[in-house]
Amino acid sequence: MFGRQAHLTFFNAYDLPVVNITAECRCRDFVTAAKARSLPPFSVLLYSIAQTSLALAPFRHRLLEGRTHCVDELQVSYPVIGADGNLDFSPFAFDQDFEEFVSRYLADRSEARRARHLRLVPMHDRNYLFVTCLPWLAFTAIQHPIARFADCSIPNIAAGRFRPAEGDVVFPLAVQAHHGLVDGWHIFQFISMVADSLNSFVEDVSHA
Repeated sequence: MFGRQAHLTFFNAYDLPVVNITAECRCRDFVTAAKARSLPPFSVLLYSIAQTSLALAPFRHRLLEGRTHCVDELQVSYPVIGADGNLDFSPFAFDQDFEEFVSRYLADRSEARRARHLRLVPMHDRNYLFVTCLPWLAFTAIQHPIARFADCSIPNIAAGRFRPAEGDVVFPLAVQAHHGLVDGWHIFQFISMVADSLNSFVEDVSHA
């Protein structure tokens, strides 16, 4: 049941009803664990972000024609450098099974890397999650453009450069969402749950 109608009404009166918070995410060294399994570290992080967004109720709500909808499935959109050297955005269907998720990601990434144009697809609904990664930058803030639906209800997640820290990995994680749907407390929960998911991955690898 959606219990934030008053918040949604209040923030919908704003020209830009977004909340945008960047914080440090600290977890066990999933980068080394991913490489030990010959996996791209970003694929592990992308899975944890998508899984968390479905596990945390406020991040499952979207706006469509003035009404709230709860998504049960995700199209995960992520960035790829295409064959022409330009950034492309590529979506694929999320799967709760980690091995299947990584398989889909690697297949889609391979296709996207060969593209010489933007691989835009029609967006008929809001079951998307926008994720980007800036592995070159330890940024402290980021602002995403808002265009297609202009309602800010599809969350935007951005991760920055990984750095080692006493056996852990630390990186900036930014969350932008509609403030009528998500508060700062929810963003804290989101970042904490992403860290927990990454910790679980490291634990699983260590016992494999």
